[in-house]
Amino acid sequence: MTDANTDAFSRRNPLLVASVFFANLYLFSFGLDAAISTLDEMLRSLIGVTSLGDLRNIVAIVVFLASPLMLLLLIFVPHLPKRIFLPLVIFALWAGIGAPPFTFAPEARLMNFLTVVLQLALFVAAVSGVLRQTGRRYLQAADLPTKTHLLRRTLIALGVTTVAFAILLPVIGALLLTVTLEKQTGGYIHFTAKGIDVMQAEFARSDKTVRLVGMIHIGEAKFYRDLFASFPPGAVVLAEGVSDREGRLSGKFSYNRVAKVLGLEEQSGIQAAWMKAEAEKSATSDSAPQVADAVMHADIDVSEFSDVTIRFLTEIGEIYSSDSIWQAFRRIGAMNDHYTEKDVNTVYADIIDKRNAKLIASLDKALATHNTIIIPWGAEHMPTLEKALIDRGFSIRERETRNAIEYSSLF
Repeated sequence: MTDANTDAFSRRNPLLVASVFFANLYLFSFGLDAAISTLDEMLRSLIGVTSLGDLRNIVAIVVFLASPLMLLLLIFVPHLPKRIFLPLVIFALWAGIGAPPFTFAPEARLMNFLTVVLQLALFVAAVSGVLRQTGRRYLQAADLPTKTHLLRRTLIALGVTTVAFAILLPVIGALLLTVTLEKQTGGYIHFTAKGIDVMQAEFARSDKTVRLVGMIHIGEAKFYRDLFASFPPGAVVLAEGVSDREGRLSGKFSYNRVAKVLGLEEQSGIQAAWMKAEAEKSATSDSAPQVADAVMHADIDVSEFSDVTIRFLTEIGEIYSSDSIWQAFRRIGAMNDHYTEKDVNTVYADIIDKRNAKLIASLDKALATHNTIIIPWGAEHMPTLEKALIDRGFSIRERETRNAIEYSSLF
C-alpha cells in the first residue's frame, strides 16, 4: 500500500470507525454467548449442573437486543462484510424467538445441543472470515474497502430490506405466536413442519393412572375419532365444556363456522356424538364396556363467571359468527377499546384458574372410585394439571404426540 493510500485509510469517517468497533463487540459477544451456551448444555447433559443458566440468559439477551442495530449497520454501512455478520444476526434473532420449530420438540435436549453447536460453528466461521480478510481476528476501519456511490448503495439496501421485512414480518409474527402457544401449553401443542401436533402424557401412582390429553377446539375429524377410540375399558373421562343452565350467554358460542372455513371439524360436535353412542352402548349391552366406563362433567357453569367474563365470551362468540373476515377484524378492534388490564386478568382467572380448580376437585373425586382417569382438556390447562398430579405423588410414565391438523388439509 502506498503512503497516500495509507494516509487515506487512516482518516476514515468516525462513523465508520464507531461501526467497526460495534461490529467487533458484537462478534465477541456472539462468541461469548456461543461458548457459555455450549458449556451450559454440556454440564446439564453430563452432570445435571445448571449454574450457568442465568449468565447464559443475560448474554443471550444482550446479543439479541444488539442484533437489530447490527442489522441496521449492515444496511447503512456497506463497508462492513455482510457475508461475515449477516449469518450471526439471523441466528441471534431466530434463537431469540425460541429457535422454531425446535422448541418443545420431543428431542428438545438434543436439538438444544445441536443449536448451540451451530452457533459456535457460525462464530468460528465468522472469525475465520475476518482472519482471511485482514490477517487478524478482529476488524479495523483501515481494513475495509473504500466504497463509491454510497447514497445509491444505501438506497438499494434500504429498498431490499423494506421488501424483505414486508415479507418476513408476518412470518416472524406467526413464529412468535407458535412459540408463545408452545410455552403457554408446556409443549402440549407443538408446531411441526407438517402440521400441529398435540401431546398426551400418562402419569402413574401405584394402581392409579391419569392420562392428560392436550386438546384444540378444531382439528381433523380423524384425530378426534381415533383419540376417543383409544380410551381404555373401565376409564372415566373428565369432560370439558362450560354449561349455561341459566342462558346467560346471548347467542351461541361455537367454533363451527371457523372450522368449516378451514375444512376442519369442531371438537364438541364429534365429542357429543361419541358420548351419545357410548351411552347407547351401555344402555343396550350387558357386557363390559368397550371404551370409557363413564363420562364425568368436570367443568363449571357460565353463572360462576363474572359479568366481565360473560360479556367477553359473548363478544368472542360474535367474532366467531362474523359474516366476513373484515367484520371479525372490526369486532376485534372494538373489543380492544373497552377492556382494561384488570378486566383481562379477571377473564383469565375465570376461564383458566377457576375451571382448573373445578377440574382438579373432580379429579380427586374420580381417583377415589376409578383407577384410570382420562382428561382431554384444552392444552393451556395442562401445565397446571401436571403440577397437581406431581403434588399428589404421580410420576410421568410416558409421553406421545398425535397429529391434530395437517397443513395440507387447510388448502
